[in-house]
Amino acid sequence: MVKKLSNILFVLLLLLFIYSIYKIINYNKDIKTNSVENTELINKVITIILPDQEGQEKIEQEKIEIDFEELKSINTDTIGWIKYNQDKINYPIVHTTNNDYYLNHSFQKKNNKLGAIFMDYKNISFEDNNVVIYGHNIKTGAMFGSLNDIFSNNYWEVDKNNYIEIYNTNNELIKYQIFSYYTIKAENYYTTTNFNTKNEFQAFIDTIKKRSHKNFQIEVTINDKILTLTTCHGAAGTNIRRVIHAKRIN
Repeated sequence: MVKKLSNILFVLLLLLFIYSIYKIINYNKDIKTNSVENTELINKVITIILPDQEGQEKIEQEKIEIDFEELKSINTDTIGWIKYNQDKINYPIVHTTNNDYYLNHSFQKKNNKLGAIFMDYKNISFEDNNVVIYGHNIKTGAMFGSLNDIFSNNYWEVDKNNYIEIYNTNNELIKYQIFSYYTIKAENYYTTTNFNTKNEFQAFIDTIKKRSHKNFQIEVTINDKILTLTTCHGAAGTNIRRVIHAKRIN
């Protein structure tokens, strides 16, 4: 009887091991697929306009132009493009009727555990009081994985860039300046997209500023538009979130 139970246990452990290996292989495959598809997408839809090039309009710094018609031909849910952290974050943004689909579907709408970068379904446009953008925290730094950099001890000493760039589908650059970042249990509060009264919005601003790990000494008022980036922190299934808030400055 003991030997029989030992054999059963061995078989179960072996099956568990095989299943774990299978999951790891598939996850790594999804990471590679995501990287290849996004690199191809960047090369296909982004045109870089360098400063002071002969025959071009004189500009002070590098600009980009995004072919949103091409993006929409691939995915009609396209609503913008996000760039941050020295282009470690460089992805299209999608928007649909729920916050579930793009957790495990890529921009190309294929099954992929890395999902896509997507706007909260409650948002209407980038003109909302608080625009909420989600992305998975991937250990390789893909998707919103590089947001972990912000939480490192020396990030703000080494990298002073606290500006997030978003391009809307009219190719207009919307620039945001980070004023708060923190780790917190998942909640609905910081994902509130619009407010019924000015007092509610002011209370929201006061709360998310107080939560910040760093005092940026940046003024934020009820006349500002806020961008919120959020991602998971910890093992799969965790209810801990990393949150970054920025205000629109143009």
